[in-house]
Amino acid sequence: MKKLFLAICFTLCLSVSHNLSAAVSSIEEAAQEASTPKPLAPMSSEGLPDPKNVDEVRAFFKQRFQTAVVSDAAELGDLNKSNAMDVQHSAEYIQNMQEQKKSAFEKIYDQMLDRLNAPQVEFSPDTVFYEQFKQQSPRSTENVDVSVVRVRLPNGSVVLAPAREHIPYLLSSFHILPTGLIEVEEEVVVVANGEKLKSGLVKTMPKYTTSRDNVKKKVDIDLLSVSLNGAPIGYKLQEIGNTILFAPKEKYELEPGVYTYRFNYLLDRKLWYYDDFTEFYTDISSSYPNLVIGSANAIVSIPDGRNFMTSLAMSGAPDNLAAGRTVVAHLSQNAIGFASLIPLASDEGMHILVSLDKVIFNAPSLSQRFVWFITDYGDILFSFLGFAVIFISYFFSWKYIKQNKSRLTVRFKQTAPLNRYILKGVYDMRSFVSAFLDLVRYHVIDIKKEGKTLMLVKKTDSLKNLPLGLKQIVRSLFGKTETSVELSAKNKLKFARAFKKHESDIKTYFKVLTWRLNIWYLLFGTSMFALTLLSIAYIAINPLETMLILISAVITLAFYLWILGHPFSKKWVRLSVEVTAGVFVLLTVFMLGVYIHLLSAFLLAATVYVILEYSKRFSAKNGLIKSKEQELERLYQYLSTNVSTISKSKEFEMEQANIFAFELEDKYEENSKNQKAYQLDVARELLKALQ
Repeated sequence: MKKLFLAICFTLCLSVSHNLSAAVSSIEEAAQEASTPKPLAPMSSEGLPDPKNVDEVRAFFKQRFQTAVVSDAAELGDLNKSNAMDVQHSAEYIQNMQEQKKSAFEKIYDQMLDRLNAPQVEFSPDTVFYEQFKQQSPRSTENVDVSVVRVRLPNGSVVLAPAREHIPYLLSSFHILPTGLIEVEEEVVVVANGEKLKSGLVKTMPKYTTSRDNVKKKVDIDLLSVSLNGAPIGYKLQEIGNTILFAPKEKYELEPGVYTYRFNYLLDRKLWYYDDFTEFYTDISSSYPNLVIGSANAIVSIPDGRNFMTSLAMSGAPDNLAAGRTVVAHLSQNAIGFASLIPLASDEGMHILVSLDKVIFNAPSLSQRFVWFITDYGDILFSFLGFAVIFISYFFSWKYIKQNKSRLTVRFKQTAPLNRYILKGVYDMRSFVSAFLDLVRYHVIDIKKEGKTLMLVKKTDSLKNLPLGLKQIVRSLFGKTETSVELSAKNKLKFARAFKKHESDIKTYFKVLTWRLNIWYLLFGTSMFALTLLSIAYIAINPLETMLILISAVITLAFYLWILGHPFSKKWVRLSVEVTAGVFVLLTVFMLGVYIHLLSAFLLAATVYVILEYSKRFSAKNGLIKSKEQELERLYQYLSTNVSTISKSKEFEMEQANIFAFELEDKYEENSKNQKAYQLDVARELLKALQ
């Protein structure tokens, strides 16, 4: 109520100080007077002046000139003739001609302030509608339609304004508290007709404020409420580059008409503290780009019992600011009003500046300064800490692994093909044949030789205890009904398909195994990274929207950084893909830099790269799988050096598939102890036949 009272008082003060109470003709009257010449009085002897009386002659010609019709010079004929009249237009006529060159929009605005307090203009206080007025040029009979709208201002006044989209009235009230916090109430009357305001009014504000010493700091904003014609409406804050947007939460269509928006929000860190004074500066009209403002007004108030030191208001284009276009009114001891005297174009601003006594404000505490520091540089700090923690922990973990101190803790079903892939790093036809020997060990199939024909015979349909890769071989070769498969030309395609399928299964299983080994490192890295993103989003103007933007950017960065590290067989393909991926990585970083500091964006990209790179290293053969590789090397040495003992024990049946996979079959011969299980000779023939 206090600010509303100040607004009303301020408007009344301006009404008195602006000398706007002179009689003003309406637009219809002005147009009629400009287009219709006054009729001349008939000539009579009684009407003629006495030539001897100079005063009568002057009065006569004065009256004739006032009722004269101004014609086009071309209609007067040749002005070079001796009887031609040389006419010099008056300054008033020249000014009228200049007025005629203005657009209808400019003409109405020139009369807006006069109409603000014109007592003869009567409007219905509850009606807002459009009207058409016709203006006719004195030198043309062509009518020009000018659409105007009757606008009720928040102070109760009703004015006539152009029906084109613009802001007829703007009042920003700033109440500065002793803590330096500023309560802002802003009333904006807009005329919408389905063009720029079709989706509602968007208010902008600079994200940073700059001191006289060219020091920048981030403004802290807390949006309290927004209403449209008195009804609450959902608005949100968005950070884009160096700008903060007040934008509608949900899309809606603003029908043509006149609307009043009210914004209520809190501003912090908008004041600058100098040695001898405190300063508040803002540009109230820059919040609504691309919109003409008919009447821009502001009120700055401070706690009771305090005084202003100085005040200044200027308006105009950035390179042509003038103090004469604004007026300053002292509403009370602790309130100052500012108003524009003429409308502001879409590229013009109204800058207000007040200096205050430092004793008004409480000195910022250490905790408050720390919060300000986090507000300014928190995203850089959090992104750096996240990168440092993840990089350092991964680095020391990698050194620990390289020192052979890590142990494989993940259990998995070992098969001869998988052991060969881990130890040798290849999957080939020997791996495929060793899978048959694994199936023999599990008593699923037998390998039989009848003459020169090799045949696989299925012994059971129970496959539940088999590793997945071995199940796929049985299903590929035997299907659901067959019990035997002959190694012949007609089945060669079936064996080839089974080979490809099993190769894919082995490689996929190996990747899954490495991810299982790497899961704790990956969870640690992603958890720390998620904490970093949450911290950055939390200090943003709109945490939820910022978090969604960060997640989208991180997913994009991870995808293209993964492509950069993906091997391609052809050089030209690799180069083209790397260049394209690199460009998209940079574009993503720079786009992310629109919402956070650019340095933070690069640190986040570096963190994604570290997580991907170390995950790949942990998953490599010299990574976490290295302990399993060393275990298989020990098994290889054991099978190589204990041939006699193994071949005469039941261990031979258990290790026969590994013996073949490790290419040790030549060391093992058939004997009375292993002859029932011995399949190495048949495996050699299978390998030869399949190659």
